Amino acid sequence: MTAELNHLSMVASKAGVNLQVELPTNHHVLLSNRRFHYVEWGEAGNPPLLFLHGGNQSARTWDIVCLALSQQFHCIALDQRGHGDSEWSYEGHYAPEDHSADIEDLASHLGWDRFGLIGMSMGGMHAITYAAHNWQKLTSLVCVDVGPFVQMNKSKELVSFVESNGTPQSFDDFVHAALAHNPRRKEELLRHSLTHTTRKLADGTWTWKADRRKRLDLVEMQRRLDKLADECRHIQCPTLVVRGEQSPTFSEEDADRFVALLKDGTHVTVPDAGHTVQGDNPKGLIEVLEKFL
Repeated sequence: MTAELNHLSMVASKAGVNLQVELPTNHHVLLSNRRFHYVEWGEAGNPPLLFLHGGNQSARTWDIVCLALSQQFHCIALDQRGHGDSEWSYEGHYAPEDHSADIEDLASHLGWDRFGLIGMSMGGMHAITYAAHNWQKLTSLVCVDVGPFVQMNKSKELVSFVESNGTPQSFDDFVHAALAHNPRRKEELLRHSLTHTTRKLADGTWTWKADRRKRLDLVEMQRRLDKLADECRHIQCPTLVVRGEQSPTFSEEDADRFVALLKDGTHVTVPDAGHTVQGDNPKGLIEVLEKFL
């Protein structure tokens, strides 16, 4: 508990976010007979926000953002199915429609009639899918470094990082691979962050928590993106499209094309950030979200 608190304090300090640091509350819940884990920040009476992480990440990627926004909002960050401490889909059901159903189930469990939805990368795709059919239930939608148009060639590098580290290895090996993939991150902070996305095996090696049984099919990914582009036209709630200034996967043109499909869309760029905006420049993302929300 003390180590966790000290880590959050250090992350907040290095990010330039001056707040009284508190730990979130952990919850486990059964949704449609599947066990999910989520973390909670802020008071239940405040306007609700649901946060969805990217692929191979966990709910805890949102810690500093949720900590900052919890003064005004009731923040829930979900470990999506097959990630973090939530149960895998042993049937292999990981389509955006499956995740969208999980969002609906969780909102019902929490008693939320309307809420804000914030998704990054993979989580943003799931948020778009949900919003296309349920935008009336959303006060706002935020898509972080993702949309129906992305740089597929650069996306292969993200896939390669995860797949090339799919074999159990030492924890130090994971840290070094993650630093090589994203040199913006500081090693002492990355070490703690990886404890939420990896688990230790009986033989002392480490592996991803995320379900990696099925390799990502980029052809299937493109098909899903094409479907998203069509579905975006149905979204009518206020929508913020956030792009990391140095993102290799989501260009300025991609963001503009996305916004052009939306009824009420806005595009902003967060400086000093790549694809993982909430980790690279959490303060910049917080400022953008506070202004929009």
